[in-house]
Order: sequence, then structure tokens, then C-alpha cells
Amino acid sequence: MSAPRRGSLLVDLLGLAAMAAALADYLRPSLLLIPTVAAGGDTPCHYPTAAFFHQHLLPDLRLHGWYPGAYLGHPLLLYYFPLPFLLMSALAPLTGMPAAFKVGTAAGVYVLPLAAYGGLRLLGFRFPAPLLGAAASVVFLFVEENPIWGGTIASTLTGEFSYTYGIGLGVLFLGSVYRTYARGGSPAGPAALLALTALAHGYAVLWAGLSATFFLYSARRPERTLRFLLTVAGLAFAFVGFWILPLLADWGWTTPYDDAWITVLARNLAPELLWPLFLAAFLAFGATVAGARRTGGPDQRLLFLLHAAVVGTALAAAGPALGIIDVRFVPFAQLALCLAGGAAAGLVLERLAMPGPAALGLVLAALLWGDAHSRVLRHWIDWNYTGLEAKELWPEFRELASRLRGSPSDPRVAVEYSQEHERAGSIRMYETLPFFSGRSTLEGVYNQASVQTHAVYYLASELGATSPNPFRSREYSRFDTESALRHLRLFNVSEVVALSPRLVESLSARTDVVPAGRIEPYAVFRLRDPGPGYVEPHTFAPVRTPPSGWRDKAYRWFTRKPLGAAHLVFTDDPRFEVREIDEWLAPPAVPLPVGVQARAEVERESITIRTDRVGHPLLVKVSFHPRWRAEGADGPYLTTPALMTVVPRRPEVRLTYTATWADRAGLLATASGLLFAGWSRLRRRPAGTSAPSPAALAACPPAEPRRRRWGALVPVCLLGSLLGARFVDAALRRPPDPAPLYERASRAYADERFGDAAEYARHAMTRAHDARLRAELFCLRGESLLRSGQPAAAAEAFEGVLREDPTGPYVPQSLFGSAEAYARMGEGEPAARARARLAAEYPDTPWAARALAAEPVPGR
Repeated sequence: MSAPRRGSLLVDLLGLAAMAAALADYLRPSLLLIPTVAAGGDTPCHYPTAAFFHQHLLPDLRLHGWYPGAYLGHPLLLYYFPLPFLLMSALAPLTGMPAAFKVGTAAGVYVLPLAAYGGLRLLGFRFPAPLLGAAASVVFLFVEENPIWGGTIASTLTGEFSYTYGIGLGVLFLGSVYRTYARGGSPAGPAALLALTALAHGYAVLWAGLSATFFLYSARRPERTLRFLLTVAGLAFAFVGFWILPLLADWGWTTPYDDAWITVLARNLAPELLWPLFLAAFLAFGATVAGARRTGGPDQRLLFLLHAAVVGTALAAAGPALGIIDVRFVPFAQLALCLAGGAAAGLVLERLAMPGPAALGLVLAALLWGDAHSRVLRHWIDWNYTGLEAKELWPEFRELASRLRGSPSDPRVAVEYSQEHERAGSIRMYETLPFFSGRSTLEGVYNQASVQTHAVYYLASELGATSPNPFRSREYSRFDTESALRHLRLFNVSEVVALSPRLVESLSARTDVVPAGRIEPYAVFRLRDPGPGYVEPHTFAPVRTPPSGWRDKAYRWFTRKPLGAAHLVFTDDPRFEVREIDEWLAPPAVPLPVGVQARAEVERESITIRTDRVGHPLLVKVSFHPRWRAEGADGPYLTTPALMTVVPRRPEVRLTYTATWADRAGLLATASGLLFAGWSRLRRRPAGTSAPSPAALAACPPAEPRRRRWGALVPVCLLGSLLGARFVDAALRRPPDPAPLYERASRAYADERFGDAAEYARHAMTRAHDARLRAELFCLRGESLLRSGQPAAAAEAFEGVLREDPTGPYVPQSLFGSAEAYARMGEGEPAARARARLAAEYPDTPWAARALAAEPVPGR
């Protein structure tokens, strides 16, 4: 090795060591190795996954399985990314699981600068560009503005640690695929990196894979380039077939994020910390395009990074249409620009007589720049990695978990959402109860992994003084313990943990709930009659309805007040004789024979049911998934809200969560991919193995005879489709017209079918966005509920007018209706207040005259 190369290598090592030291100054190894469970954001909620994976799945050589602890059960790690949990399990025998988990959550931060350095070297950048690109990635890590977007230290601390692995491996893949394409090497290497990226994070593999379409822009033989890209993608898919085929086969049984999350603010999209790097990147892009004639063409490496930034932007635009979170793609675009800015600085320093000292100076400047802009990271890291055991409320939470201790066969526990949970280590601390107590709860961290998610969050809105409600496309309830308790019994919940004074007071005043203990700030209440358990004989015949549109129909059924007596079964099986008449109304209630006995033994991945009446349908209060198989029964059938129904053919029925064809096909795909890669490598072995020169890499692809070039159409059409998807999705997703349902409500009211009128009006409101129309519908619903004998629900409807349109023309009617509803409930004080306001503010309206005529005269 020549002296200049030794000097460059030494500078690289010193610069990378400085970055590692700077990161270690924040993410201190001494802190990570303390045997405590990491706190903060979603992070502790992933700890039960790590423990469950290490204890139950990995010993059986499985990457995913059924987890009963959240959302009434859901597949664990079927829809999430196993790579970090594999690393944690590998470390656990050496450090113990708590420390292994903390190291596993933090390691991706250390990986990113190394991946950036390696990726830029593979792209063909010479010293000191790879080193400065790595420094740029460290600056990116210090961004604090977007902690839930991914890729940064702040995002890692919120629980997005899988993303940090994914973005680093994605950058390494970009370098590997560029180098392989330029030198005509085997696609197995980049395919393996793309496969690892997929195991780390799905968003990262989409970004990295689509970024590789860059080579088609100037491909002289586009069919060969396309074949190369498809081979890389196909091999990567095969390598992870054991995981990705089951995921794709069952993807339809997830809850999509179809809401737009992006907040278009300059400080979010272009944080001040990244301005110098963005400026350097755009100057470099302009310079390389402007000097293309003089230099023989633009620098393909810089254009590759620009293309990667555009791909990230396009994927963010398409996020809602794809059912995934749009903001999670923005960091890919930001990092690509940062790497381009760092590489551009390296290209400038490369021309200096002594680039090494200048490069080290820029590395130190980058580290100081990032540190100077950090406001919360040190405190946040200390908060997270000192662990749950160091938090103020940990002793009380530990005692709560001890008092609730049980197993998945015990009834579930519901916990109120509250800011108080933060004092125990995370605002979502209650999601760790299945680990610390053994009992199942309702909410969980993987809210896309279950079909029950919308129902669970609706129940949270009924039960809590405040609730998270993360899916903006759904309407939720106001505080309503009466309705919440009906839903709790449906979900086989026997205990409620309340924190807010409002919920504590409401539950204390009820006779069907009894106090079961107080551990400040937690108050535990037990339902006197939580129901028959995890299996309950249907009281009314299940009502058959087509499976199409089942999510919306199930949500309408679940949010109906009062809850419908008969369940919908989403099937075309004619053995369910009772059919749905009108999807907007409660299903017809046809009584079934009473006195049926059924009991269940619930284990982690199986349910054994014994019944005394064969043929009588049974409701199983566990989330539906097509991997459940029934022995001794027909079914399971998807049932509202997303539970299961079985029809026993024998007195004993066994439900088992099983492997499917996708698992077997995935293993076969992986084996085939490995065999193909080995065979391909043997065929290529005689080829030269010397590394190409940077000039050859920059000239990607190699010169070939001029042919018709159509390759650019592929990335252009792809990017255009992604960018346009947002507008197409918005156009196709226009709010449906509320007029037909409004007309049905009016006709039902005129026909004195007041219960039906109230339901039609409720569904029309979900479609109406005009404040005046919503106010009119609120009044129509309120009047209908009054006449159907539901004054409490009517009062809530009339209050909706005062809440949403407090100065509109329907306020007098709503005040009159509120007064009448409260009077029928025997609540004289709010009725008098409504009448007084009506008389004072709207004295000349017919509603004021009606209120005066209806008001009782004192002494009469």
C-alpha cells in the first residue's frame, strides 16, 4: 500500500473513530448495558416482542406467531421486521435480555455512518468523499424536528429503531448495486443486502429497490439493465421468501394507514440543521449538470443520489394510496441529499494538496454542528436507557401488574389512556401489561397488525377522558361508560384500570362495577358480570352479509348505540339462513334456543371449546385471522366487529393457529434463491476480481453500441405514478354523498320509524362535512332518538350542534331538544339552563315559544 493510501486510510479511521466517539458520548455503552428495560415512546412496548420472540418463537425456528396480549390477539412479527429482534436474541445470552434489547435498539445509530461510508466507497467516490458522507449522515442523525418520521436518533428513541437499521442497509445497497452494475458482477451481493434491508424495514426496501431504477435512464441496452434489476429484486425476494411471502399472502388482514400525515412546514421538510448539506448538494447537482459538456457528462454518482431523493419524495406522495404512513419516506430523501452534500464537499477537498487535515476538520465541524443543535437528545437518552425501573411511577405500576397477574386464559384488562402513564416510562406503558402481568389487554404497539384496531380505539374513546384516536379517517365516540361497558363485555374484559377523575367517578357511581383496589394513580374496577368468557353461544342467529366492504359494515355495527343484538357474519355460506336486509340498520334479531353451555380453554396458539349443543353457533372473542383452523366445527367465520364464529359439528372443537401454504412456499423460495446464487457464483468465478477504477464507476453504465433507448420510460413512469397517486387517491376518495342517507332518514322519520331515522342520520353525518348540514342531521337524529325513547343519546346529538356549529341557525332547535331530553332524563338543572339560554338569546324563535309553553308553571 502506497504512503498516500495509508495516509487516507488513517484519516478515514480517525474520522470514523471520532464519529463513533461522538455517538457513544450520547448513547453511552455504560448506560446501554444496565440491566433495565428501556423506556420512552413506543420503545418499551417492543420489549415484550423481543422477550416473546426469544422465548417462544426462535426456539421453534419461527419468525412469527400468534400473540394474544393485544388487539384481542394478532400475528406477531408477521407484519413487522425481525432483524433487530434476531440481533437482540443473539446478544441476550451474553448480556441478558434487558441490556440486549437496549443495545439492539441503539445499534442502528452506529450502523448508519459506517453504511454511508461503505456505500459511498462502493459508489466509487475517492477519499475524502466517503468520510464526509459518513459525517453528513451523523448530522442527519441529530435532527430532532421529526421524531416519529424515522432514521434519526430522536426517531430511534421513540421506538423506530427498525427503521434506523433499514435506512443504513438501504444506503449500503445503493453502493453495492451501483458497483455491481458498473463492473458486470453477480447480482447475488446486492440482492443479499436488499434482502437484509427488507428484514430491517419495509419502507427502506421500497426506497432502496426503486432507487436502483436509476440505471435505466441512460442504459444503452435497457432490456439487459432491466433484466439485471429484476434479477436483483427476484433474488432478494427469494432470499427473504421465508418471511415476505407469508407477509404478502396475509397483508389484506391488516389495518391500513390511509390518512395523510405530512405537515408541509419548512422546519419539518428542511430542518435548519441540514441546510448546509442541502445547499452543498444542490450546488453540486447544478455544477455537474452545467459542466457536463466540459467533463464528458454529469457525475452519475451524484445523479444517483438525486434520483434516490426523488424516489423518497414520490413514495411519500403515494403513502396514503399505498395504505402506509407518508412521512416515513421523507427521511430517505433527506438523507440522500445529505450524502450528496457530504460527497460534494469531498470532491472539492480531493483537489487540495493535503485533503486529510481539511477532511478531519470538516468531520469535527460536522460533529460540533450536530451537537450544538441538539436540545433534547441527552436528556431523552438518559430517560430512555436508565430504564423503566428508574421512573417515578414504576413501583406503583409493578404492584398493579402483580395484582392483575394471570395468563392469556384469564379475561382481559382494559386500561384508560392517560398522560399519567408517562411517569411510569411511556405514555403507552399499559401496552406492556401482557409481559409484566401475563394478562391480555386491548391496545398494542403494532396497530396495523390486527383487524380489530378501529374497534379497540373506538372503545378507548368511550372509556377515556382523552384518547389517542390515531386513524383520522374514523369518527370516534365521546366519553360514554354505558356503551363502553357493553363493548368491554363483548371483548371479555373483566377489569378496568382508570386514572382520570372523570372515569373513576363514573365507574364508582355504577352498580354493575365494583372497586377492586387502589394504587395511586391507578384505580382498578371489576365488572360484576363480565360475561361467559372467551366463548359465548350466540343468543340471536348470526346474520349473513357479503364479505365485500366488511370493515365499514363492522365499524358501523360496533359504533351503533345501543349495540345490535345480532352479529353479522361476513360470508356467502347459505347455512346462515338469516340475511342482512339493510346494511345501514341494525341486523334483524332472530332468537336462538337458550340454555346452551359452552366453555373454552385458551392457550397461546390454540382454543379448545366444549359445548353441550352441536350445531348451535358460538362466538369466539378472539380476533379473526385466516390462519386459524377449526377441527370439529364449520368455520371460523369472520364476525362483527372482527371476531370469530364457529358452528360445532362435535361436542369438542379445537381452534389452532397454523402455518399455511405461504410459509412452505416461502421456505422453498429461499432455498431456491440460495441455490441459484451459489450456482451463479460458480459460473462467474473465472472472471477478474479487481476493483474497477472510480472513472469506470462514474461512467455507469459501460459504453456499448448505441441502440434505441427506452429505459428512461420505466423510472419516469414509475415516479410519475407515485407522485400522481396522491392526487388520484384524493380524487377517488371524495367524501361520499350524504344526501341518499339524509333522504332515507327523512322518510323514516315521516313514517314514524324513529329508530331507523336516527341510524340513517348517524351514518349520513359520517359523510357530511358542511357544518350546517351536520347541524341539521344532528337535530334530525336528536328528534328521532327522543321519539324512540332514548333521551340520553338524544341529548348527546343536540349537544353536537352546540359543539360544532355554536352560532348556526339550528342552535335554537338544539337548545329546545336538549331541554326536552334532559327533562325526560330527570335532570332538571341542565334542562333549565338550556331553556334559559333559549329564552335569552333566541326569544323570537318558535322554539322559544314552544319551550315557554311546555315549561311547567311553579305551584301547578
